[in-house]
Amino acid sequence: MSDHSSRLCHVAPVFRVADLDRSLSYYRDQLGFEVEFNYEGFYAGVLRDACHIHLKCSGRVDREQGTFEGDEHLDACFAVQDAQNLASRFASTGAVFSVPLRSMPYGREFYVKDPDGYILGFVQSAEAQHT
Repeated sequence: MSDHSSRLCHVAPVFRVADLDRSLSYYRDQLGFEVEFNYEGFYAGVLRDACHIHLKCSGRVDREQGTFEGDEHLDACFAVQDAQNLASRFASTGAVFSVPLRSMPYGREFYVKDPDGYILGFVQSAEAQHT
C-alpha cells in the first residue's frame, strides 16, 4: 500500500461529552490543546502537536469507571518526548491524574482523566529516554 493518495493523515478519537464548553475549557486550559473547530456548539475538535480529539455533546457510553481506571484502561494514548516535563506542566494546571508519572519496562508514563472520565495516557518510550 505505497500509493501516496491513500495515506492516512491523522486519527481523531470521538469522545461523547456531557458539556462541550466544559470539555473544551479542560482540553485547552489544563492540557494545552487549541480548539481546532466548533460546529454549532455540539461537535468540536481540539488539537495539540498534530494530535486530534473530537468532542461530541451527547450522552456518554455507560461503563464502570472505577473498574476501568483500576484496570488502567485507556481511551487514547499519546507518544511524548518528555513525560516528566509534560506531567509537571499538567500538574501545574490542575489536571486530574489517574496514574501518576511512573517508570515501566517500556518507558515512562502517566494518565490523566478528563471531566467525562476519559483516560488519556502519555507515554515516553524507553528508546526516547536515551536520545
